[in-house]
Amino acid sequence: MKKREIVLVSIMGILTIAIVLFGYKYAAGKKEALLNEGEKQTETVSEVVSSQESPIAESDTSEAYAQFLAAFAENRSNASVVDYLQYVHHHTKEVNVAFFGDVASDAVWAKSAIADIQADYPLENLTTSFFSHPSDGSSVYLSSQYVQEMVASSPDVIFYTIPTKTDQVVDISLVDSTQNIYKIYDEIRAALPDALIVLMTPAPSEAKVADWNSRSLDYRNYTNNLVEQNAVFTVPLYDLHADFLAELTNRGETLPNLMDATGLELNEAGQKFYGEMFANSLRTKMIDTTAGLYAEGEKPAYTPIAPTLVVPEVPAVVIEETVEAETVYEEPVYEAPTYVAPTYQYVAPVTDTTITPIVPSDDTAIDQGTAVGEGTTE
Repeated sequence: MKKREIVLVSIMGILTIAIVLFGYKYAAGKKEALLNEGEKQTETVSEVVSSQESPIAESDTSEAYAQFLAAFAENRSNASVVDYLQYVHHHTKEVNVAFFGDVASDAVWAKSAIADIQADYPLENLTTSFFSHPSDGSSVYLSSQYVQEMVASSPDVIFYTIPTKTDQVVDISLVDSTQNIYKIYDEIRAALPDALIVLMTPAPSEAKVADWNSRSLDYRNYTNNLVEQNAVFTVPLYDLHADFLAELTNRGETLPNLMDATGLELNEAGQKFYGEMFANSLRTKMIDTTAGLYAEGEKPAYTPIAPTLVVPEVPAVVIEETVEAETVYEEPVYEAPTYVAPTYQYVAPVTDTTITPIVPSDDTAIDQGTAVGEGTTE
């Protein structure tokens, strides 16, 4: 083969290889472009689908929540506190809960219960505050600024633990204790008309049971008296003291195992147990919430309770005085005695004339003879 032909063949080979390589590269580029276009179309479709589905989901949620709110508005005289908290949170975008009265400022049971419901319900903007006065009796609350201090925080819900344990120590009457507690309730309602106030009985205290005061009363008498009186009112009440003891029986548990060394306060296990009782009450106990916030409709008028509280009257003991008739002095009548001469009757003496001779024995005769002889002088 000539040299010229060899060069032509080489050039043709190179061109062929270049064309093949260019074809592969073009095909790959085209494929990548098509893939990219497909991905863009997929993303666009996804965005369209998502944009179409999102309003539907939000619409469904809004509708469901609207139905919940409507149901609550119709039945708020028999609703749970959790439902009320959601109602307030929906309308105000936040909710503030206060713990007031005979409660520790670092009450673990309260904090754990609030954390539990926050995890289960849409209550992300929920705050808590404590106004702790565990060592004061109900009369001190009335003469102090405790209510005003709490009012400054504008709570939406107030859990008011009644101070019956201290009333036991103060040694006031059952009537005074119950009236004072309702007076405090009236004072809070007057200052915070849109707040929901829930009365709560205190946690059990082993050391105070049967530690009677001079009236032969312990804190259970004061607590039970208020619970009985509250049966005729619509004041929301959690009787956690009774719930706690009842659940102890159900679980076969004893109170000393849940108390601290002094027997006055709950230990760690007791705090956890009490928190469970409180959280369960928030979810399940149906109370009258008409005293709280009204976002729509007319709020019922409120009549203070303390002035209308029926206080059992102690029947007056009527002491009947026995009036004795005055003794009239009557002058005695004297009669002269009549002399009656005595009558004497002679009784002759009885004489026994029969004489029994004494016959001396031989020994007696000798003795008598000797005696006679000794007395003779010759």
